[in-house]
Amino acid sequence: MVRELFNSIAKRYDLVNRLTTLGLDKRWRRKACEIALTYVDVKKPRILDVACGTGDMIMCMRKRLERRGIPAKFYGLDCSERMLEIAKKKVPFAELKVGNAEEILFPDGSFDLVSVAFGLRNFSDREKAIGEIHRVLKRRGILLILEFSRSESLLGKLTWFYTRSVVPIIGGILTGNREAYNHLWRSIETFPSPEELSMEFEKRGFKVLTMEWFFPRIAFVMVLEKV
Repeated sequence: MVRELFNSIAKRYDLVNRLTTLGLDKRWRRKACEIALTYVDVKKPRILDVACGTGDMIMCMRKRLERRGIPAKFYGLDCSERMLEIAKKKVPFAELKVGNAEEILFPDGSFDLVSVAFGLRNFSDREKAIGEIHRVLKRRGILLILEFSRSESLLGKLTWFYTRSVVPIIGGILTGNREAYNHLWRSIETFPSPEELSMEFEKRGFKVLTMEWFFPRIAFVMVLEKV
């Protein structure tokens, strides 16, 4: 279902993201990359972006590493073929594969950093996916999670109202698939809080290094280390 959903909206996925977040999605990715990369102390890191979509996170990380003069090898994994078709044009330097987080087709200890941006909510078996991410990370490797969740602050409640009521209308008009954007808020509604999520990761061999809400408290970043 998730694969078909993202295939159906792939062509206008980036446009809807920019419009519905007023461009904040780019700022969230940029800040998340900056935070996570401070923990990566490797001369030539190998980086995997799981649920890579159209490649925005890969591009973001590459720009930041280039500014520091650090060469990196990038890989992307996504279940949607149409999203990857767009990603291949945006990030031709990355090795992109069709696949699922529950079965990552790379050897143990392959990566210095794994990122998942707005994809964790869509995993069919989150426990298995976390185990796979843990497996392909090197010891003391870094995991970057950028995700949506609900905040009980006033600003968070206002943003949640917008996400639930307005975003599906805009997304539906631009893509012709309003149900895809109803899925967005439904997946957020049932997703754990950052605190609950951190406990899930800690039970499966990770240590939380930092967690931070981003304005307007609908998205958060969590950076973890494999222990």
